[in-house]
Amino acid sequence: MLISDFVYTVDKKGNRRGWGVAEHNIPEKHFGDGFTENVYVHDPKESYERLPEHLVHLFPHVPVSDLKKFLK
Repeated sequence: MLISDFVYTVDKKGNRRGWGVAEHNIPEKHFGDGFTENVYVHDPKESYERLPEHLVHLFPHVPVSDLKKFLK
């Protein structure tokens, strides 16, 4: 699930008012068929094994062992 938009109520003059309500969506619907074709090429085990490699690039200062604990 991801937040795809915020929906606001409007007054008589058409101005947004109040807090926006989050509109949720599934990634497949939000990003389209290209996303689905690329993501579901890998089986879940392979995806799990690739995640630490990706996280190391995002957080180089965090030890790999800590990243793996985060994924469990």
